[in-house]
Amino acid sequence: MKEIKLKKYQLKWKVVALLLAVVAAVLGGGYWLYQQSIEKAVYSTTESFMEQIADHDQLNIINQLNGKWEYLDSMLARVSESRNSNLKDVVYNLSVEAKSTDFDKLYLVMENGRIYNNSYLETDLEKAPWKKAYQQAEDYFVTSYSEDSREQWGEYLLYGKHLPTSIPCGKYKISGIVGLVPLDQVASQMKMESFDGRGVALVIRPTGEIITASQQYSSSTVTQNYLTSLESCDFYGDGSLEACKKAIEEGKGIFVEYEQDGERFSALFQPMELQGEEDWYLVVRVSQQVTAEQVRLLIWSSVPFFLVLGIVVLLVAWFLYHNVNAARIARASEQAKSTFLANMSHEIRTPLNGIVGLQYLMRENLDDREKLLEYLSKAEVSADFLKSVITDVLDMSKIENGQMELYTEEMNLKDLVGELETLIGIQAEEKGLHFSVDHTEASYPFVKGDVLRIKQVLTNLLGNALKFTPKGGDVSLKIQQIRAGDTAQTTFIVADTGYGMSPEFLEKIWVPFEQERRAASQNGTGLGTTLSKTLVEKMGGRISVESHLDKGTVFTIILPLEIVQPKEAPSASAAGAEKEIRLAGMRILVAEDNEINRMIICSVLEERGCIIFEAENGKDAVSIFENSEAGFFDLVLMDIQMPVMNGYAAAKAIRSSGRADSAKIPIFAMTANAFREDVDKALASGMNDVATKPLDISLLLEKINHLQS
Repeated sequence: MKEIKLKKYQLKWKVVALLLAVVAAVLGGGYWLYQQSIEKAVYSTTESFMEQIADHDQLNIINQLNGKWEYLDSMLARVSESRNSNLKDVVYNLSVEAKSTDFDKLYLVMENGRIYNNSYLETDLEKAPWKKAYQQAEDYFVTSYSEDSREQWGEYLLYGKHLPTSIPCGKYKISGIVGLVPLDQVASQMKMESFDGRGVALVIRPTGEIITASQQYSSSTVTQNYLTSLESCDFYGDGSLEACKKAIEEGKGIFVEYEQDGERFSALFQPMELQGEEDWYLVVRVSQQVTAEQVRLLIWSSVPFFLVLGIVVLLVAWFLYHNVNAARIARASEQAKSTFLANMSHEIRTPLNGIVGLQYLMRENLDDREKLLEYLSKAEVSADFLKSVITDVLDMSKIENGQMELYTEEMNLKDLVGELETLIGIQAEEKGLHFSVDHTEASYPFVKGDVLRIKQVLTNLLGNALKFTPKGGDVSLKIQQIRAGDTAQTTFIVADTGYGMSPEFLEKIWVPFEQERRAASQNGTGLGTTLSKTLVEKMGGRISVESHLDKGTVFTIILPLEIVQPKEAPSASAAGAEKEIRLAGMRILVAEDNEINRMIICSVLEERGCIIFEAENGKDAVSIFENSEAGFFDLVLMDIQMPVMNGYAAAKAIRSSGRADSAKIPIFAMTANAFREDVDKALASGMNDVATKPLDISLLLEKINHLQS
């Protein structure tokens, strides 16, 4: 049995583990797909952001360039409008303009090749480092420029305009204007707000030469030629250095991914639309660590959602599993109940058929006393079996409704064993079986317990043992006790050498309505073991079973029973005196609404010399009692369920009638309700004892005899 429980436990956890694995797989797969979609979305969004940043930075740079050229144009326009201005005044204004603008240096280039700057210095164009750029330009031009003279040093953007027609300025003619703006001012306008400022924006020439870069640019990681720095990089997808050069050559944009010094980057090349002849490219470069962090952030932020989703999915899966399992159990239970009803129908009809048949045979053999006695004996057996079937069904109903109660009282285990030995021994002998009882280890026979339920459990198990053991087999009952304080741990062992049970059936032996077919004609309700287990557990004990096919079965019951002091038994002479008492002359009032039942009990009592008075309901019984003289009746037999007034109300009415004998008159209940609570209710209504139907005539007569004593 332990192995079966272990297997069921392992199976349950296998189902739970499988359920968890399925949920984990579904969530894991969903999480992986979600991660892939997030990465794809983030990288796609990254490219879009980079394009927007490139457009934004390019617009800023172009606006700066146009602003600087417009400013140079405005200066030349003012000189042109003041034709009478002399060079000295113009240079002075140049000095003032330089202080109020972004230009660090402003140069006026004269037609004769002389240059005047805002510091009042005069030099020659031939000595200017930007001479070539100026002379090659036909209009506006801009280029990077490094100044390392003693007077000024640093990196600049050189803005200039070479006039097609010189402007008069006093006795001189101005052919162009040049201004120097520090590159860091341009870089400050290229600061990247996206990607937490961790991207780099660069302005390069078609050759790859870096003109300027955002403040995030570090010359230690990127050489002064951006394309040269890509020569040692590994590109991904369709990207390559040649593809970048080709796109620049064709004036197109391109997006590439590459790895440099162990770090992966995304780069966007975008041509800039400038005035003049300069062809610049804007490059936006972002480390993919930024996008990876964004992916991780999004994924981690979704973890609580997936955890909640997992819990919900698990609960739903468990709910579905539980419902499916419950439905399966319900179907199995319904099937078992259907089988039970079929079996019960068979079990009820079989003894009924026997009783009806025996009645027919008795009519046919009224003159043959020997056969009549044989038929009566067999009819009693059929009636007892029918009674046991009905009792099992009623007890099962009580269990299912949660109304099963226990009633403990002092008992003698040896008396119980004696009753079982007589009852089971006769049946075993009739079947050709050997039945033995061993109570030598029952050292504490006087205990407190529910003797009725203990007897019921043992009778069920011993009855099954008789039922499923072939002729010549052995059935035994052994009782052992171990004292633990005031309690005796009492073990009942019921063993047989019968057909045994299969491992499959052992798994459901305690399920109601289940019964294994181990031999022909071995039918039953399938409630015996279920009732036994329930009763044992309600009494605080436990029951187990071991069985092997064709070897037999052993049921072990362990009950904790309180040890009590033994009571003195009545003397043999007193007991014998009781049996000699006769019922002749007793006046008995019988209240019974069922005519047949009333006829049976009245006939039995009249045959023993009793004087009988009959009532068909409780009200008539009360009336007959009240209209009689005090002490006239010796006993009242009261049915419970009667029309007009039931037995409980009639008993209370008799007790409260105020007569001299109303409190003393013995009242016995006759009820078809055999449960202990019904007995208690009868006693609470004023009755002295209870006789359950079908009536055990011998027991009833013994109780009446006891009144006479």
